[in-house]
Amino acid sequence: MQQHGFSLRLRDLLGYREIFEVSTGVIIDPVFPYFGVANNAYLRGQDLRGRHFQTFVRTIGGAFTYQHPLWTYKAPGPQPMGTLRSYSGFGYWVDQIRKYEGSLFATERAYDEGTTRRGVLRLGLTWDRRDNEWSPKRGALHDITVDSAGPWTGSNHAWGRVHATLRHYWTLGVPSLVLAHRLTYDGLWGDAPFVPLGEFGGLVSSDGLGGVVTGRGWMRRRFIGKHKAFASVELRFEPIEFKVRKHTLGIGLKGYVDIGLVAQRMRDLPLNWHVSGGPGLLITWDRFAVIRLDGGFSRESAGFYLMTEHAF
Repeated sequence: MQQHGFSLRLRDLLGYREIFEVSTGVIIDPVFPYFGVANNAYLRGQDLRGRHFQTFVRTIGGAFTYQHPLWTYKAPGPQPMGTLRSYSGFGYWVDQIRKYEGSLFATERAYDEGTTRRGVLRLGLTWDRRDNEWSPKRGALHDITVDSAGPWTGSNHAWGRVHATLRHYWTLGVPSLVLAHRLTYDGLWGDAPFVPLGEFGGLVSSDGLGGVVTGRGWMRRRFIGKHKAFASVELRFEPIEFKVRKHTLGIGLKGYVDIGLVAQRMRDLPLNWHVSGGPGLLITWDRFAVIRLDGGFSRESAGFYLMTEHAF
């Protein structure tokens, strides 16, 4: 698999505490996973990395977003200042999908083979009260967004998405011990194309459910469908800090639990719960650069992930 991208984030360019972001990328994935839509069956013992559960996907595209401040709030005491922003953006992606003969995708979704265009208009609100964007220890980040796509945006499918995520961060007695949690709902309507069925939208799109961000321990995109809900709790402990010239290097541990639900109909969402979790290692540089090594374990599989940035 290859993933190449470029993103540029500009803050306060106009002097209003606004945020501009431009991104572009290319993904070439000859092992793109497909385990069925809302397939909650237990698959342990099967070759989950075999061709039967794979297809070929190439995606090229990019996006432009703008967040404009609407209101700021300074809480009493040492709490971080909060900013409510409007969110607007447009993204355009082209997916080229090719099936493998005898695969599950060829059996169930051969009609998705070919080229899919996804032009998406996104509007929403964000509330940011974190003390630090990259490695927060106090505060919150919430977002709610609505996507619209169809012939009017250059798409060959008419569909939409509503997405909401709540994130909170608390220090527990000492600054080095942080409890973080995330709660997400993501719902699609209309003729949603193949790739968004396995994505969480919002401020930053991610695979779901299963993989490096949501449902660590399950295979990537193990559970896909129109309705997805996700909760995660992480306990982060960074007891070691030392100076490297003018910089601060922190080393720590963490433990986490991920819980996800996926269904094609909203009323079926609570019927199947998918739990995973595990330990992890953290390295932070000036609370700006974060490197994490997570071990994720579920009843079906396990995974180890070396990534930059926290999962949330």
